[in-house]
Amino acid sequence: MHLRAPDIDRYLRRDLDERTLTTVDAQVSVCLPWTRLLAQRGMEQTGWERRGLLGRLIRIDPRVPPPA
Repeated sequence: MHLRAPDIDRYLRRDLDERTLTTVDAQVSVCLPWTRLLAQRGMEQTGWERRGLLGRLIRIDPRVPPPA
């Protein structure tokens, strides 16, 4: 199964039809690259980041561009 970026976002929100959710859940449960991709996307959307030697989750503030 191939998901595009909008579909991945919908999956993370659990906003796909039941059949697609079940299929993706099954794929994610046995595929490390999918698991890592979805974990990374989920952290980006919620403002969390892994930092340090132990890879601890840290809440980050949205980056604000410097004033012009």
